Amino acid sequence: MPCLEIIADTVGDAIAAEKGGATQITVLSHFPCTGITPSYGMVTRIREMVKLPMLVLICPHTRSYIPTLEDMETCLCDIEAFKKLGIYDFLFGFIDQNNNLNVQAIEKIKAEHSAVNLHSRIIWEFTRDIRRTVETTINLGFHSMRTSGNCLMNTMTNGNPFESLRNISLMKDLAQDKIQILLTGGITIANMENLVKQTDIYDLQIGRGVRTPNNSYSPVDPVKVAAIRTKQVMLFEEWFLKN
Repeated sequence: MPCLEIIADTVGDAIAAEKGGATQITVLSHFPCTGITPSYGMVTRIREMVKLPMLVLICPHTRSYIPTLEDMETCLCDIEAFKKLGIYDFLFGFIDQNNNLNVQAIEKIKAEHSAVNLHSRIIWEFTRDIRRTVETTINLGFHSMRTSGNCLMNTMTNGNPFESLRNISLMKDLAQDKIQILLTGGITIANMENLVKQTDIYDLQIGRGVRTPNNSYSPVDPVKVAAIRTKQVMLFEEWFLKN
């Protein structure tokens, strides 16, 4: 069955995601500001209340995705703390001065915490060389990557939906079976079927699209999660029978 990953920035969001049928959650704080590392207390409570697999965002602030040496030390401390809760899956979005995946930062994390599972945020949006970014992400041992901050309206393609879909298709072709790709960015129950069929990607990460009202300040709505999960499974089963 396909993955349905819901972004949660409160304990209530995580509970609602599980109730609605999500298969995993990404936990962060300050979702309206793109997200930062959640508090130890919130992750502890979610761990106690929810049985879903959990990815934790590691991002010390929203000033820049280029980490300083102190930022890296903070991240390493956060990872060490979360590991004590049994968390080993972490989401990263670090870039370098050239807007490419920050290999040095990831290598430092791997050296300090070799047992953790790496998951990529929307790194490809910052680079002009998607092929290189995907290949580097795979070579660094990432387990998954997400397609976009907004599938059809992203800054890299100046809002050109055809170019955006072409880039997503390129990512999928490069990934093959080497890394999991999750479709993300502006997905709702209304547009999900069209986006899934155009990209042929059935694993989803959803943030605003499962909130009521539909914005980043609102709580996760378990009814919306359930509706999307039902539709997602139906589309996947239709594809499976054809293939």
